Amino acid sequence: MDSSSASRPASARTERGVVAVWPAKPTELVGDSRVLRALPRVELRRVGPFVFCDHFGPSPAVPGTMSVPPHPHIGLQTVTYLFSGAIRHRDSLGTVQDIQPGDINWMTAGRGIVHAEDVDSSPGAPPLHGIQTWVALPREQRQLPPAFEHIPSARLPCVEHDGARVRVLAGRLGEARSPVPAFHPLTYLDVELEPGATLSLPVEPTHALALYVADGDVSIGGTTVERGLLAHLDEGASTLTLHSVRGGRVMVLGGEPLPDPLVIWWNFVVDSVAEGRARFADWEAGRFPPLAP
Repeated sequence: MDSSSASRPASARTERGVVAVWPAKPTELVGDSRVLRALPRVELRRVGPFVFCDHFGPSPAVPGTMSVPPHPHIGLQTVTYLFSGAIRHRDSLGTVQDIQPGDINWMTAGRGIVHAEDVDSSPGAPPLHGIQTWVALPREQRQLPPAFEHIPSARLPCVEHDGARVRVLAGRLGEARSPVPAFHPLTYLDVELEPGATLSLPVEPTHALALYVADGDVSIGGTTVERGLLAHLDEGASTLTLHSVRGGRVMVLGGEPLPDPLVIWWNFVVDSVAEGRARFADWEAGRFPPLAP
């Protein structure tokens, strides 16, 4: 942990620093599949509206790996992003969509949706490696009709720097703006750094931010963050400078903080535990829309 930047008032800082670093927790997902879960955690329940972050793979794409059976969501948006491999998404709106590396699957649960995910395990399929995050909806949008948006890689802005590439997955980076349909100000970036590269990014001073290292290493100020670690950044500064010794791939995520009430209960974002339990009872009673064949 590097607390030097946290000890200075926000008005005196121009660079984001690291407040704390934690390892993502190995977590059983389904069957023999395991993920590294960076959010939520006891120390940090959310970063802006991001309430969940799972890192999976790289792992061989064999039958049953990371294939998730039908399950419901309410009050949030699920975001699936792949570095390699392929997943087929199906949902209760009738959507059937293959996700390829660099694409974004952005599903708005609203008042209720059911979806399932199946990994491409055909002969010769590349290893599966990616990130799934959940973005909580503001309270006034939690009862919206469910929706689904697939944004192919070619539609996402890509900003090139010496030794670095940044893909704008949600929100904006300078003048580059993602077409992702968000209901709240977000920052979500995929940053690739070559060995020895240094990169300074403009960030919104009002956004709560964290970064997760999916591969390699990155340093912020005097703090080095390795693969599988989540770094919580301090607030108030408008520049984030990253350096990598060996090369790295880093997800920068966050946004404007969401006010309470906001409860994460099972697969739901709700106002209270009682509401979460009531919606779980709805699921068990078959009152959610069925998954389309």
